[in-house]
Amino acid sequence: MKKLVFVLVIVLCAINILCAQTTEILTNSTIVMMVKAKLSDDLIIDEIHSSKVNFNLSNDSIKFLSSENVSAQVIQIMKTASGLQTSTSTDEIIKPANPVEPDSLLKKKESTQHATIQSADTLKQPEHKQVILTEKDASLQASAQVTNSVTQPVKNQSESQTETSKELSKENIQTERGKNNLNEKSTLTFTAFNYTIPIEDLTTFFDNEFNSMAAIIKGFDERIRDSIERVNTIKEKMLQVEKEITEKKNADNKEYSNEIILLKKSLVDYRKKYELVKKNMFTDGINITKELKNIIDEKEQSINNKFDDVCKKIRAKNTDPSKGEIAKSIAITKQKFNTDIVNYVAPVTEILNFYENEIVSLHDVVVLWSGKVVATIQKDSVLSKQLEPLNKELTGYNSDPKKNKKEIAELKKQCSKIEKERKELANQMEDDCKELSGYLKQQCKEIFSALNVRFVDIIENINYSYQDKF
Repeated sequence: MKKLVFVLVIVLCAINILCAQTTEILTNSTIVMMVKAKLSDDLIIDEIHSSKVNFNLSNDSIKFLSSENVSAQVIQIMKTASGLQTSTSTDEIIKPANPVEPDSLLKKKESTQHATIQSADTLKQPEHKQVILTEKDASLQASAQVTNSVTQPVKNQSESQTETSKELSKENIQTERGKNNLNEKSTLTFTAFNYTIPIEDLTTFFDNEFNSMAAIIKGFDERIRDSIERVNTIKEKMLQVEKEITEKKNADNKEYSNEIILLKKSLVDYRKKYELVKKNMFTDGINITKELKNIIDEKEQSINNKFDDVCKKIRAKNTDPSKGEIAKSIAITKQKFNTDIVNYVAPVTEILNFYENEIVSLHDVVVLWSGKVVATIQKDSVLSKQLEPLNKELTGYNSDPKKNKKEIAELKKQCSKIEKERKELANQMEDDCKELSGYLKQQCKEIFSALNVRFVDIIENINYSYQDKF
C-alpha cells in the first residue's frame, strides 16, 4: 500500500510539473524538480524543446545540475536550447577538440607518399590537438580518446618480427599539413561613442597578436612533423635491414656470410643516424621553448606601448556632453584556428584563447563606457531643451527690465540651476573618461601578468612533453 501511495505522489508531482511548464519558462530549478520527480530524460527533453527556457549554464550551475543527478544528455539539450534562443550572441571562445592518440599521427605511406614502418620500439608519436572557436555559450571542455595498442607475445625471433611488422604497418606519419583556415573569421559589430572609440586600436592589436601567434604555432608544428618524418624514415630502413639480417641468420647454421656482415655494418650506421635525429628533435624542442621565452619578453613592451597610446587618445577626446554623440561602428574579428597540432606544441594554443578572450573583454568595456557616454549626453540634451524656452522668455522680459524685474530674477534662477546641472554632467563625463583611462592602465598590468603566467606554464608543459618521450 505504501508503495502505491508513493507512486501516486510521484505521478502527481510529475503532472504538476508538466502542467506548470505549459505557462512557465523552464529554468534550472524546474529541470531539477523534473529529475527529482523521476521523469525520464526523453520526457524532460521534450519539455525543453516545446517550452521557453531561461537556463543558467555557468560552470558552477552545470556542476550543481550534475550533483542533482541531471544527466549529461539533458544538460547538453539545455545548452542547445539556450543557444537557439540566444542566437544573436556572437561571442566565441577557443575550444580544443578531442586530441588524437599518438599512433594516429603515423600513417602508412602508399606508393610514393608512404613507407612501411616496422619496429618494436618506434619513437613515441605525438598526439594531435585541434583548436577551433565556437559560440560563447558553449562550455570550454576538452576530452581525450585513447586507443591502446595490444602487443602480441613473442614466440621466436622470426615470428616476433613478423608480428611486429604487422602491428606497426598500422602506424603511419602524416605528412600533409591538414587544413589551416586562419582566415576563416566572423565579426561582431557594435558602436563606440566619443572617448571609447580609441579602444578599437586595442581590439586590432590583439587580433594581430592572434594572427602572429597562429603563424608561429603553425611553424612549430611543421618543424616537429618534419623531424618525426625523418626519424621514422630512418627507422623504417633500419627495421628492413634488421628483418633481412634475421632471415639470413635463420636460413642456415653456418658462420655469418660477408653479406650478413655488411648488413650488420649498415644496421649500425642506421642506428647511429636514428639516435642522432632523435637527439636533434629533442634539441629543437629546447629551441622552441627558448623562442617562446623571447616572445614573452617582447610582449611586455609592445603591450605597454599600445595601452599607453590608447589611454592618451582617450584623455584627448572632448568630454563636453553638449557637443553631442560621436559614434563609430567597430567590428571585432572572432578568429577560427582550424588545424591539427602535434601534442608537443599544442599547449601554445592557449595563447590564442587568451587573445580572443581579451578582445571579447574589450568589447564589454566599450559597451559599458559607451552606455555612460550616451546616458550623460541624453541627460544634457534634456536639460538643454528645458533651457531653451526659459531663455526665450527671458529675452522677452529683458525688453523692459525694470517692469519685469521679478520675473527676470526668477527666470535667471531657473536657468542658473539648469546650467549648474549641465556643468555637473560635463564634469561627470570627464571623470568617466579619466576612470576609463585608469582602468585600462590597470588592465594592462593584469593582462601581461596573466599572459606571462601562461607562457611559463606552456614552456613547462612542452619541456615535460619532450622529456617524457625521449
